[in-house]
Amino acid sequence: MSLPIIYASTSGNVELVCEYIQRSLGDAGIDTSLHRAEVTSIDLIKNADNMILATSTWEHGELNPFFAKLLSEMKQEDLGGKKAAFVGLGDRRYEPVLFCRGIEILQEAFTAQGGSQIGEILKIEGEPHTQLDSTVKPWLESIIQNLK
Repeated sequence: MSLPIIYASTSGNVELVCEYIQRSLGDAGIDTSLHRAEVTSIDLIKNADNMILATSTWEHGELNPFFAKLLSEMKQEDLGGKKAAFVGLGDRRYEPVLFCRGIEILQEAFTAQGGSQIGEILKIEGEPHTQLDSTVKPWLESIIQNLK
């Protein structure tokens, strides 16, 4: 199984989490690849059965703009039979009610087009460096079980 990880990262935090996910999945024997959303073709999503989508939340509950083109293209596709796990980063200090709204926008669009969600959305608040083992690892273990 090959599992693409498609992400939008500007400060490097989402990228850090995705690199951790890639290493951990590799350790579990799952082949993965990292793809920056702003240079990823919709063909990657169309050709993958399973994937991980990750983004930060921008401004007042918006999707990271690096994901905008791909999101627009996703909304034109039938994603039936596709499955995705979702990873969002955000900070409650700025918009408590819109915490991680960016990943929710992505998840809602994916499932509206017929795609299925794998597990729960992983939402990380603030700097992820200290949360990799405590938050990301248990989530990943659940995702791995769902993929089997």
